Amino acid sequence: MTVMADARQLVEDLLDLAARRGASDIHLEPTADGYDVRLRVDGVLESVARHDPSTGRSLVTRLMVLGQLLTYRIDVPQEGRIKFVAATVDRPVEARLAVIPTTHGLRAAVRLPADVGDIPKGLSDLALPPPATEGLLAFAGTDSGMLVVTGPAGSGKTTTIYALLQEIVTRQPGVSVIALEDPVERNLPGVTQIEVSPFGELTYEKALRSILRQDPQVLMLGEIRDPAVASLAIQAALSGHRLVCTLHAASPGSAVARLLEMGVEPYQITSSLFGVLAQRLVRKRTSEGYHGRLPIAEFARAGPDLGAALLRRADANELARILGDRPQHQSLRQAAQHLVANGITDAGEVDRVLGAAT
Repeated sequence: MTVMADARQLVEDLLDLAARRGASDIHLEPTADGYDVRLRVDGVLESVARHDPSTGRSLVTRLMVLGQLLTYRIDVPQEGRIKFVAATVDRPVEARLAVIPTTHGLRAAVRLPADVGDIPKGLSDLALPPPATEGLLAFAGTDSGMLVVTGPAGSGKTTTIYALLQEIVTRQPGVSVIALEDPVERNLPGVTQIEVSPFGELTYEKALRSILRQDPQVLMLGEIRDPAVASLAIQAALSGHRLVCTLHAASPGSAVARLLEMGVEPYQITSSLFGVLAQRLVRKRTSEGYHGRLPIAEFARAGPDLGAALLRRADANELARILGDRPQHQSLRQAAQHLVANGITDAGEVDRVLGAAT
């Protein structure tokens, strides 16, 4: 059997194992004396194999062939998609592949879709805390405003947004919904999905300027990354569109503060913002350890108190204090503590995800 034939089978077995374990990512990490293969399961990386340098390079090359990448270009980062069939999944799985050169060779990362083996979820299936679900349902029923979803990579933001868009399409058949994504992770019936690339010709800024002339009623932006996109997003929300976007921030207060840092005027935020959802995933505790994850979330609805703080350019800490003083507000840690109290997770897992309480 040839080396490439061996690599073909090893890659098939690895992809099948990742799907069977419910992994979100596969890492092939080159080292000085070989390759480490790791899976991210329930948010935690674990080693599953170790290969010599030659076999490891063959595995990366095989993935590049599947992703239709240029196998002879080992000096530049490349990205692509791979499709495969796994024994535990009743349909082809489409995953994202990224390779990058390192001092020891090419490193490869495969991102699997969040819903491998599952049907698309609705809002009621996500097991979000009730205040968060109520906030999202309220946004689905409105006709304008901006919803910001925050959280680190792998915190379930896309799954939540997809469920929200499905809720809107179900409630209002025929509504014009356009999503700008980097990349498109799953096909959504009733939603026009456009794949953009921050470093390619079709950027968020170019696509958003054009899409606003396509008469959309609901817009989804994969991420607000710079002041230009932030300004366009705010203008879209101010002009009567419903806008859903993501933003890298730790909490609702810091998300609003980030918009201020990007040059968005306070009065624009107060006039357009519907609310902010901050989300994380925590592992569920079982008798044998951890298995599966559940979301914790904090939903902050815009209101007069937040608006007044914005107009005086309050910082993230003051915004967080204002939100925390609301009688019915539930923070991320309070949502997590509710799961601990019900035996669903434990304090150690909460500290791992949110950091130790101060």
